[in-house]
Amino acid sequence: MSRPYDVAVIGCGAGGYQAAVSAAQCGARVVLIERAGAGGACLNRACVPKKAVAHVASVLATAHGLLGRGLAGAMCGDLAAMMAHEEALVADLRRGFPQRLKALAIDLVAGHARLQSAHAIVVSGDRGTTTIEARRVILAAGARPRPLPACPIDGERVVAADRLIPLLASEPKRLLCLGGGATGVEAAFVFRAFGAEVTLATRGDRLLARPMISERAARLLERRLSESGVTILKGVSVIATQVDDAGVTVRFQDGREGRFDRVLVAVGSVPRTDDIGYRALGVRCDSEGFVATRETLETSVPGIYAVGDMKGGPMTAAAALHDGRIAGENAALGGHRRRNYHQVPLVIDSILPLAAVGLSEDLAERAGFAPEVVYIPYGASVKARAQGASAGFIEIVHDEETGQMLGGCVAGGGADELVHLVLAACRSRRGLWSLADLDYGHPSYGEELGAAVSAHLAGFMRSRPTVFRPGIYAFRD
Repeated sequence: MSRPYDVAVIGCGAGGYQAAVSAAQCGARVVLIERAGAGGACLNRACVPKKAVAHVASVLATAHGLLGRGLAGAMCGDLAAMMAHEEALVADLRRGFPQRLKALAIDLVAGHARLQSAHAIVVSGDRGTTTIEARRVILAAGARPRPLPACPIDGERVVAADRLIPLLASEPKRLLCLGGGATGVEAAFVFRAFGAEVTLATRGDRLLARPMISERAARLLERRLSESGVTILKGVSVIATQVDDAGVTVRFQDGREGRFDRVLVAVGSVPRTDDIGYRALGVRCDSEGFVATRETLETSVPGIYAVGDMKGGPMTAAAALHDGRIAGENAALGGHRRRNYHQVPLVIDSILPLAAVGLSEDLAERAGFAPEVVYIPYGASVKARAQGASAGFIEIVHDEETGQMLGGCVAGGGADELVHLVLAACRSRRGLWSLADLDYGHPSYGEELGAAVSAHLAGFMRSRPTVFRPGIYAFRD
């Protein structure tokens, strides 16, 4: 380690791993420093484990919907087998990390990192202390669940969002999910699928109060959760909790009171405040402690970058991977690529799969466009009706004056994959027309998208045949 590295990355979660890979692929000599298990929250506690259990929950929900339409008999989940599969999956992926890093000549160092200067990092581990020098540094230390003072987390009865999988293993009979964001609606779906009585409470007036998710999609998701037996409380806050050996009593500000076996607190995240030394070097943070960055993801200290949940922006694995690609390339090459989260799909695995990318109708209006929405109900889809999954839709947002592709939202089967077609159209020189250009399989969800867009474009071209701009994120010639 005597020769300085080109790039040092602190933290091996989704963003840190991607930053190291991107920098190495640009020809940089890279070291990746990780204190705990490789893979971070995404692999060990969040995205990967949740995807595994949500898939089983989805299959159960689909099977129940097919009773009397080709399936007969009782269908139930095997929680122990599912948990064993999830643990084996995570362990297998974790074992593969060193090999993938070695293939790219990335050095992996275990230990706690602390910045001594903008170019020197002291790493303390089981083998003692060493100093690593690097021309540029990428911070990827992640975040931790946001505490809720009125509902203190004890790790047993009241559990933080990053302990969702162990909570599932405890098989609660009555669960309260606090928070109407992605984690809340995903958890409510999974626990209900495995037989728990679930109450989902949010301070907001709607679930998934994110600009990218349309209100139509949020309302449909709420209806589906309610139909499955989830009790949804909106506009409520917890004012007190009392924990005993048998459960948790929760009091809300509207006077109601509930009794639950367990409570899951999923009200967001805050940056980790572990002392890794960046504040002492002058790295600026906002009022909540999130690291402030430029659009290139460089911090206020030249040569130090930040990615993922420890900085402001969407706190999703996809956004962290986006950050990693941008920061890794910029750190390796001294480049000026800019992050753009409108190009990053948001995917939610609940009873109604949801995915969105680009600008929603509301966001487009705020940006100064004249948005128009092409709405495609799943009820028109042969595939959706054949599978008994017609409660869904696709929204495509474009500018009515120019035809410029702006974004879209998919609610229903295949949302997590179909959203990439929407993203490709946003980034295409053909824009909205690119969706009509494709030949689709039959029957498929995509063919309805192509048919609806084709019909809409026919009318658009009759009225404005010479006006067209490509997708808003299209590559320049």
